[in-house]
Amino acid sequence: MAERDPIDLIKNQLSRWEGMADLHPDHELFKQWQAETRTILEKVFNPKSTHVQNFMALRFREVSVKAFDSPEINKINSARYKRDIENAKNILLSAIKELTLDRTLFKKIQTTPKTVEISLTGEYFISTGITDPEVRKAIELAFEGSGLTSVYGGALSGEGEPLNQRIDHIKRARFGIYDPSSPNKEALLELGVALGMGKKVTIIYQKGFRFPEMMRKFPKIEYENLTELTDQLKKKMG
Repeated sequence: MAERDPIDLIKNQLSRWEGMADLHPDHELFKQWQAETRTILEKVFNPKSTHVQNFMALRFREVSVKAFDSPEINKINSARYKRDIENAKNILLSAIKELTLDRTLFKKIQTTPKTVEISLTGEYFISTGITDPEVRKAIELAFEGSGLTSVYGGALSGEGEPLNQRIDHIKRARFGIYDPSSPNKEALLELGVALGMGKKVTIIYQKGFRFPEMMRKFPKIEYENLTELTDQLKKKMG
């Protein structure tokens, strides 16, 4: 397990929140997100804290007995899910606010931890523009054993994946890895979609690529060889 900044962890759960809005309580991605969010809140705050208790109080459904399934019940459950997923967002925003205030210069003693140990699960997105099998292998090697799995912007067979499916991958992934030097123009479109969603992005490029001025502020990794790429991605993971 890696030591991570609590604010970054909660912000990451918040960035994944939008991908949860169109799901339902039994969806595997939602259950994973829910369990991770609860674990993070419990590690950062006291289990009896308001943030943890409020999150645990969210039911995300009105009726849980499947024997009573009907269009009417499904509609009621859907409304409850949407209401509680919005409440979950507000809880996370409140938690970030408290952590930020706890780090101000006006407090002599910080009452929340600076880092917490946590294991990541879920997916990370590898852009369509990253087509070299060796580069993909170097990226996957960096996240080996992390609990994260890769999902690609384009089918490995070489056939393009529909844009709406790629957008769905970007939305639900924890973060994405992009190479703006790729001749594939759709790679820049995917990067734009991710930035528009407020998703965490990491830009990789081989040494010598000249960045457009407007892109220089984004997190990026310059590498000369694949070993260096793997090492820098591992370091970025903490």
